[in-house]
Amino acid sequence: MKKKIEAASDEPTAPFWMTTYGDMVTLLLTFFILMISYANMDERKWAMASKSLQGALGVLEEYKVEMQMMQEAPGGDDDMLIRSEIYENIQEFEEQITEEINNGDITVESIKNGLLIQMGSKLLFQSAEAELKPEAFPILKLIGEATKDHAAEIVVAGHTDNIPINSIKYPSNWELSGSRAIAVVNYLIEELEIPPNILAATAYGEHRPLVPNETAADRQTNRRVEFAVTWAVPEMDY
Repeated sequence: MKKKIEAASDEPTAPFWMTTYGDMVTLLLTFFILMISYANMDERKWAMASKSLQGALGVLEEYKVEMQMMQEAPGGDDDMLIRSEIYENIQEFEEQITEEINNGDITVESIKNGLLIQMGSKLLFQSAEAELKPEAFPILKLIGEATKDHAAEIVVAGHTDNIPINSIKYPSNWELSGSRAIAVVNYLIEELEIPPNILAATAYGEHRPLVPNETAADRQTNRRVEFAVTWAVPEMDY
């Protein structure tokens, strides 16, 4: 009797083909689950995740900003999507002004929860004037298009060098820098339809130089208009 029981235990509990069939069904089920998950995945999230992984591995240094954007922040997925759109807008903006960046006429840098664009005044105005040059319109349009959709505030600041202007129209550098900032704000409102409630104009005159006003090149550097953009996303750095 003992030998019969041992012999019975060696026999397969199911046909061999059923084991293979079960494995195949499991693999097919896994495959279809993956297909459904990919079909429902947001393309932007997938791209951000892929690029961030590459940056983390040291493959693409240019995507280090996207790694920051992928970090958990208030607002969840909606904020992450907004961050992605902002990043894409700024990347496109920088590509369109490559020549000005290379010439040192425009700089773009990250600030706390926003972006700072510094533009040499020679791109916007004639010397000692506050009327926008026609050549300035395309650049201002690019700035407006890159920032207006997600900006909580845009502060336009005028700066001059330390040479006194003392004209009838502009008695001091305060008036000149303020008039230039206001001219830019008016253009953003009237031509680009940026909401006035997120815009502000301020004047610093010669009192916040980037470099000492010792040479003509230094004074040219200090004559500028700045756009300080605060994003409508909590705790975001570009």
